[in-house]
Amino acid sequence: MQALTIVVVSHNARAVLQECLRRVQRHYAGAEVIVVDSGSSDGSAALVQEEFPQFRLILSENRGYPAAVNQGLAAGSRPYLVQMNSDVYLNAGDLEALLQAAQAHPKAALIGPTLVTPSGQYQSFGPFYAPNYWFLHAPRRVRWVSGALTLMPRRAYEAIGGMDERFFFYNDDLEWCTRARRKGWQVLLVPRRVLHLGGSSTPKDPRFIAEGYRGGLLFTRDYYPSLHGLHQKAVWLEAHLRLHLEPSPLRREGYRQILKMLKEGNLEVSPLTP
Repeated sequence: MQALTIVVVSHNARAVLQECLRRVQRHYAGAEVIVVDSGSSDGSAALVQEEFPQFRLILSENRGYPAAVNQGLAAGSRPYLVQMNSDVYLNAGDLEALLQAAQAHPKAALIGPTLVTPSGQYQSFGPFYAPNYWFLHAPRRVRWVSGALTLMPRRAYEAIGGMDERFFFYNDDLEWCTRARRKGWQVLLVPRRVLHLGGSSTPKDPRFIAEGYRGGLLFTRDYYPSLHGLHQKAVWLEAHLRLHLEPSPLRREGYRQILKMLKEGNLEVSPLTP
Protein backbone atom coordinates (compact mmCIF):
# COMPACT_ATOMS: atom_id res chain seq x y z
CA MET A 1 0.00 0.00 0.00
CA GLN A 2 2.25 2.74 -1.30
CA ALA A 3 -0.29 5.45 -0.46
CA LEU A 4 -0.19 4.83 3.30
CA THR A 5 1.85 6.11 6.21
CA ILE A 6 1.08 3.92 9.24
CA VAL A 7 1.90 5.41 12.65
CA VAL A 8 1.90 2.90 15.50
CA VAL A 9 2.03 4.37 19.01
CA SER A 10 3.23 2.23 21.90
CA HIS A 11 3.94 2.65 25.61
CA ASN A 12 5.14 -0.36 27.59
CA ALA A 13 3.14 -2.71 25.39
CA ARG A 14 5.92 -4.97 24.10
CA ALA A 15 3.84 -8.13 24.40
CA VAL A 16 1.23 -6.91 21.91
CA LEU A 17 3.46 -4.60 19.87
CA GLN A 18 5.35 -7.53 18.38
CA GLU A 19 2.21 -9.15 16.96
CA CYS A 20 0.85 -5.77 15.86
CA LEU A 21 3.97 -5.03 13.82
CA ARG A 22 4.19 -8.55 12.43
CA ARG A 23 0.71 -8.08 10.98
CA VAL A 24 1.57 -4.67 9.57
CA GLN A 25 4.68 -6.17 7.99
CA ARG A 26 2.74 -9.11 6.56
CA HIS A 27 -0.23 -7.25 5.14
CA TYR A 28 1.13 -3.76 4.35
CA ALA A 29 4.69 -4.28 3.18
CA GLY A 30 4.54 -1.29 0.84
CA ALA A 31 3.46 1.20 3.47
CA GLU A 32 5.68 3.71 5.24
CA VAL A 33 5.64 2.54 8.88
CA ILE A 34 6.60 4.77 11.80
CA VAL A 35 6.66 3.45 15.36
CA VAL A 36 6.53 6.08 18.10
CA ASP A 37 7.68 4.71 21.45
CA SER A 38 6.53 6.92 24.32
CA GLY A 39 9.12 6.37 27.00
CA SER A 40 8.72 2.61 27.32
CA SER A 41 10.84 0.74 29.85
CA ASP A 42 9.92 -2.80 28.77
CA GLY A 43 12.27 -3.24 25.83
CA SER A 44 9.77 -2.16 23.18
CA ALA A 45 12.26 0.06 21.37
CA ALA A 46 14.86 -2.70 21.23
CA LEU A 47 12.24 -5.06 19.83
CA VAL A 48 11.51 -2.68 16.97
CA GLN A 49 15.19 -2.13 16.23
CA GLU A 50 16.01 -5.84 16.25
CA GLU A 51 12.98 -7.39 14.55
CA PHE A 52 11.67 -4.56 12.37
CA PRO A 53 14.70 -2.53 11.26
CA GLN A 54 12.86 -1.46 8.10
CA PHE A 55 10.39 0.55 10.20
CA ARG A 56 11.27 4.05 11.36
CA LEU A 57 11.48 4.30 15.16
CA ILE A 58 10.88 7.58 16.97
CA LEU A 59 11.83 7.64 20.65
CA SER A 60 9.80 10.11 22.66
CA GLU A 61 9.11 11.11 26.22
CA ASN A 62 5.72 10.02 27.48
CA ARG A 63 3.69 13.19 26.92
CA GLY A 64 0.48 11.33 26.15
CA TYR A 65 -1.09 9.61 23.18
CA PRO A 66 -1.88 12.74 21.11
CA ALA A 67 1.68 14.04 21.39
CA ALA A 68 3.03 10.69 20.15
CA VAL A 69 0.52 10.56 17.30
CA ASN A 70 1.45 14.07 16.23
CA GLN A 71 5.14 13.21 16.12
CA GLY A 72 4.42 10.28 13.86
CA LEU A 73 2.04 12.14 11.57
CA ALA A 74 4.49 15.01 11.16
CA ALA A 75 7.16 12.54 10.04
CA GLY A 76 4.94 10.80 7.49
CA SER A 77 5.21 11.46 3.77
CA ARG A 78 2.41 9.49 2.09
CA PRO A 79 -1.00 10.81 0.86
CA TYR A 80 -3.00 8.95 3.53
CA LEU A 81 -2.11 8.86 7.22
CA VAL A 82 -3.09 5.99 9.49
CA GLN A 83 -2.61 6.21 13.25
CA MET A 84 -3.24 3.23 15.47
CA ASN A 85 -2.73 1.74 18.91
CA SER A 86 -0.22 -1.06 19.34
CA ASP A 87 -3.02 -3.39 20.47
CA VAL A 88 -4.86 -3.21 17.15
CA TYR A 89 -4.34 -6.41 15.15
CA LEU A 90 -4.81 -5.83 11.43
CA ASN A 91 -5.87 -8.38 8.84
CA ALA A 92 -5.59 -8.16 5.07
CA GLY A 93 -8.19 -5.76 3.72
CA ASP A 94 -8.71 -3.70 6.88
CA LEU A 95 -6.91 -0.55 5.78
CA GLU A 96 -8.04 -1.03 2.18
CA ALA A 97 -11.64 -0.67 3.38
CA LEU A 98 -10.84 2.62 5.09
CA LEU A 99 -8.89 3.87 2.10
CA GLN A 100 -11.74 3.06 -0.30
CA ALA A 101 -14.15 4.99 1.91
CA ALA A 102 -11.80 7.98 1.99
CA GLN A 103 -11.47 7.98 -1.78
CA ALA A 104 -15.23 7.67 -2.28
CA HIS A 105 -16.01 10.50 0.16
CA PRO A 106 -13.68 13.45 -0.56
CA LYS A 107 -15.06 15.46 2.38
CA ALA A 108 -14.19 12.74 4.88
CA ALA A 109 -11.39 13.73 7.26
CA LEU A 110 -11.35 10.85 9.75
CA ILE A 111 -12.38 7.33 8.82
CA GLY A 112 -12.56 4.50 11.33
CA PRO A 113 -13.66 0.83 11.39
CA THR A 114 -16.03 -0.94 13.74
CA LEU A 115 -13.69 -2.19 16.43
CA VAL A 116 -14.37 -5.58 17.95
CA THR A 117 -13.11 -7.25 21.11
CA PRO A 118 -11.30 -10.63 21.15
CA SER A 119 -14.70 -12.24 21.83
CA GLY A 120 -16.05 -10.75 18.59
CA GLN A 121 -18.32 -8.18 20.20
CA TYR A 122 -18.45 -4.57 19.11
CA GLN A 123 -16.31 -2.42 21.36
CA SER A 124 -18.69 -0.45 23.53
CA PHE A 125 -18.61 3.33 23.56
CA GLY A 126 -21.84 3.69 25.50
CA PRO A 127 -25.55 3.54 24.65
CA PHE A 128 -25.53 6.73 22.61
CA TYR A 129 -22.90 5.32 20.24
CA ALA A 130 -24.48 1.89 19.79
CA PRO A 131 -27.05 3.03 17.15
CA ASN A 132 -24.14 3.82 14.82
CA TYR A 133 -23.67 0.06 14.43
CA TRP A 134 -27.28 -0.65 13.48
CA PHE A 135 -27.80 -1.69 9.84
CA LEU A 136 -24.30 -0.51 9.01
CA HIS A 137 -23.86 -1.75 5.45
CA ALA A 138 -21.94 1.22 4.00
CA PRO A 139 -19.78 4.03 5.40
CA ARG A 140 -21.91 6.15 7.72
CA ARG A 141 -21.43 9.73 8.86
CA VAL A 142 -21.07 9.84 12.65
CA ARG A 143 -20.07 12.40 15.25
CA TRP A 144 -16.82 10.65 16.16
CA VAL A 145 -14.83 7.45 15.73
CA SER A 146 -12.39 5.80 18.11
CA GLY A 147 -8.81 6.99 18.03
CA ALA A 148 -7.60 3.39 18.33
CA LEU A 149 -7.43 3.30 14.51
CA THR A 150 -8.16 6.07 12.02
CA LEU A 151 -7.23 6.92 8.46
CA MET A 152 -6.91 10.57 7.43
CA PRO A 153 -6.17 12.05 4.00
CA ARG A 154 -3.13 14.29 4.10
CA ARG A 155 -5.09 17.24 2.75
CA ALA A 156 -7.51 16.92 5.69
CA TYR A 157 -4.60 16.70 8.12
CA GLU A 158 -3.10 19.87 6.66
CA ALA A 159 -6.44 21.67 7.01
CA ILE A 160 -7.41 20.43 10.47
CA GLY A 161 -4.14 19.64 12.21
CA GLY A 162 -3.23 16.78 14.48
CA MET A 163 -4.57 15.74 17.86
CA ASP A 164 -4.95 18.25 20.68
CA GLU A 165 -2.04 17.60 23.04
CA ARG A 166 -3.86 19.05 26.04
CA PHE A 167 -5.59 15.66 26.17
CA PHE A 168 -3.23 13.03 27.53
CA PHE A 169 -5.08 9.80 26.84
CA TYR A 170 -8.88 10.03 26.70
CA ASN A 171 -11.30 12.24 24.71
CA ASP A 172 -8.61 13.21 22.19
CA ASP A 173 -10.48 11.38 19.41
CA LEU A 174 -13.75 13.09 20.34
CA GLU A 175 -12.12 16.52 20.16
CA TRP A 176 -10.35 15.71 16.86
CA CYS A 177 -13.56 14.57 15.18
CA THR A 178 -15.56 17.50 16.52
CA ARG A 179 -12.94 19.97 15.29
CA ALA A 180 -13.02 18.30 11.86
CA ARG A 181 -16.81 18.50 11.63
CA ARG A 182 -16.86 22.14 12.71
CA LYS A 183 -14.44 22.89 9.90
CA GLY A 184 -16.85 21.36 7.39
CA TRP A 185 -15.38 17.86 7.09
CA GLN A 186 -17.07 14.51 7.64
CA VAL A 187 -16.31 11.65 10.02
CA LEU A 188 -17.06 8.16 8.71
CA LEU A 189 -17.64 4.81 10.41
CA VAL A 190 -16.92 1.96 8.01
CA PRO A 191 -18.50 -1.52 8.30
CA ARG A 192 -15.16 -3.26 8.59
CA ARG A 193 -14.57 -5.28 11.76
CA VAL A 194 -11.06 -4.80 13.16
CA LEU A 195 -9.70 -6.49 16.29
CA HIS A 196 -8.78 -4.18 19.18
CA LEU A 197 -7.52 -5.84 22.35
CA GLY A 198 -7.96 -2.69 24.46
CA GLY A 199 -6.30 -1.63 27.70
CA SER A 200 -2.73 -2.61 26.82
CA SER A 201 -1.29 0.78 27.82
CA THR A 202 -3.61 1.59 30.72
CA PRO A 203 -2.25 0.19 33.99
CA LYS A 204 -4.28 0.02 37.16
CA ASP A 205 -3.70 3.60 38.15
CA PRO A 206 -6.34 5.91 39.67
CA ARG A 207 -4.95 8.80 37.65
CA PHE A 208 -6.43 7.27 34.49
CA ILE A 209 -9.89 7.60 36.03
CA ALA A 210 -9.30 11.25 36.83
CA GLU A 211 -7.85 11.87 33.36
CA GLY A 212 -10.97 10.51 31.69
CA TYR A 213 -13.16 12.99 33.53
CA ARG A 214 -10.69 15.84 33.05
CA GLY A 215 -10.69 15.36 29.30
CA GLY A 216 -14.48 15.28 29.19
CA LEU A 217 -14.71 18.54 31.14
CA LEU A 218 -12.08 20.16 28.96
CA PHE A 219 -14.09 19.13 25.89
CA THR A 220 -17.40 20.57 27.10
CA ARG A 221 -15.69 23.76 28.27
CA ASP A 222 -14.29 24.39 24.81
CA TYR A 223 -17.07 23.07 22.58
CA TYR A 224 -20.28 23.25 24.62
CA PRO A 225 -19.72 26.06 27.15
CA SER A 226 -23.44 26.40 27.87
CA LEU A 227 -23.45 22.83 29.22
CA HIS A 228 -20.09 22.95 30.97
CA GLY A 229 -21.38 24.18 34.33
CA LEU A 230 -24.00 21.44 34.46
CA HIS A 231 -21.36 18.91 33.46
CA GLN A 232 -19.11 20.01 36.31
CA LYS A 233 -21.95 19.64 38.83
CA ALA A 234 -22.79 16.17 37.51
CA VAL A 235 -19.16 15.05 37.79
CA TRP A 236 -18.93 16.51 41.32
CA LEU A 237 -22.07 14.63 42.39
CA GLU A 238 -20.99 11.36 40.79
CA ALA A 239 -17.53 11.56 42.35
CA HIS A 240 -18.99 12.14 45.82
CA LEU A 241 -21.42 9.25 45.46
CA ARG A 242 -18.82 6.85 44.13
CA LEU A 243 -16.36 7.88 46.82
CA HIS A 244 -18.78 6.44 49.38
CA LEU A 245 -20.25 3.55 47.39
CA GLU A 246 -17.32 2.28 45.30
CA PRO A 247 -15.84 -0.92 46.84
CA SER A 248 -12.51 -0.64 44.97
CA PRO A 249 -9.85 1.40 46.84
CA LEU A 250 -8.16 2.17 43.53
CA ARG A 251 -11.29 3.64 42.01
CA ARG A 252 -12.07 5.57 45.20
CA GLU A 253 -8.65 7.20 44.94
CA GLY A 254 -9.47 8.14 41.36
CA TYR A 255 -12.63 9.92 42.48
CA ARG A 256 -10.70 11.71 45.24
CA GLN A 257 -8.42 13.07 42.55
CA ILE A 258 -11.40 14.21 40.52
CA LEU A 259 -12.81 16.15 43.47
CA LYS A 260 -9.39 17.70 44.12
CA MET A 261 -9.19 18.74 40.47
CA LEU A 262 -12.64 20.33 40.60
CA LYS A 263 -11.80 22.17 43.79
CA GLU A 264 -8.61 23.59 42.31
CA GLY A 265 -10.37 24.44 39.05
CA ASN A 266 -7.38 23.50 36.88
CA LEU A 267 -8.28 21.46 33.79
CA GLU A 268 -5.13 22.26 31.85
CA VAL A 269 -2.73 19.88 33.57
CA SER A 270 -3.25 16.13 33.28
CA PRO A 271 -2.78 14.03 36.43
CA LEU A 272 -0.78 11.68 34.19
CA THR A 273 1.80 14.32 33.31
CA PRO A 274 5.21 13.02 34.49
